This record gives sequence, C-alpha cells and structure tokens, in this order.
Amino acid sequence: MIHVLPPHIERRLRLLRDKNGASLIIRFYQDADYPALADMYRWFEPKEWSQGLPPCLEDRREAWLRYVVEKAINFLAIMEDKVAGHAALFEIERDFSYEYLIFVHQDYQDRGVGTALSQAVKDVAQAMQYHKIWLTVGAINLKAIHVYEKVGFCMMGPRDMECLMVLDLKDNNKGQ
Repeated sequence: MIHVLPPHIERRLRLLRDKNGASLIIRFYQDADYPALADMYRWFEPKEWSQGLPPCLEDRREAWLRYVVEKAINFLAIMEDKVAGHAALFEIERDFSYEYLIFVHQDYQDRGVGTALSQAVKDVAQAMQYHKIWLTVGAINLKAIHVYEKVGFCMMGPRDMECLMVLDLKDNNKGQ
C-alpha cells in the first residue's frame, strides 16, 4: 500500500546520518522498491527469530512481504543505495491503533538506523493524529527494547517470552 501524504508530513522523512556519519535516507516505500526490499529480506538473518518473521522459506517470505507492502504503511531506510531497514504500520482500528513492525538488516545494525526509522514513523503517526502504536518484542531482544524506549514506547504488562510495548500519541496530538 502506498500512501500519499500532504507535503508537510512528507518533509518529516529526512536525510540523516548514522552513528558513523554515513548518509541515511528515511522515506516511504514505492512499488519500484519491491526488488530491493525483497533482496534485503533474502539476506536478512536470523530469519524467523521473532514471531516467525521474516519467514525462512522463499515462497512464504514472498507472500508475507507482498501482504505487508499491500496492507501497511511502509517506510524504508536507505543506505549505500540499499534497503538497510524496513518499518510498517498496520491499521488495527481506523485512525486509532496501529501495529508496528521493524527490521534492520544485520549489516546496518548498531548504527542508529532503527532509532531513526522508528522516530520517523512516530513523527508521521503524530502528524496524522494517530492515537496509539503498539508492538510485541522478544523479552531477550534488549537492543530493540532500548530503541523503542528511546522513541517513547512503554512496556505494558509483565515481561514474558514476548513483551507488549505501546506508544501513546493521543496526548502528543492535542497541540497539533
């Protein structure tokens, strides 16, 4: 699914630098990006690490990725002319609740890509006046939990095998 947003929101996606000073572009997914995005997932490791995603088998991974790009609002992190990361928001309740997923290719982890991508998604969601973004994350994935907390997600409920984290945007939208 490709979303066309007003220019003031589109500008919130920006050219950044990673922790090493390399150029990082955060932008919306476009249909022409599909081969590069599929290639990122082809080489992504470890597959099926959390919640069985991304799928190991190529045909299942292809079906999963087609579903994601058709049903979600998709964002890409581009570095060195490659897709370094992918994030998506799935609408659960119209203009209210969105499920968030994010994957950063292992060659680009620990460089600030996940934080930049998550912040861009948060900025767009706030501009669109969404109320809540939520995700589940493996309790042992401490790096991801740290990234989500830096952007404003809070842990909900007990830490089990997987944790629920929520980013409440409702109060942040009052002044916009």
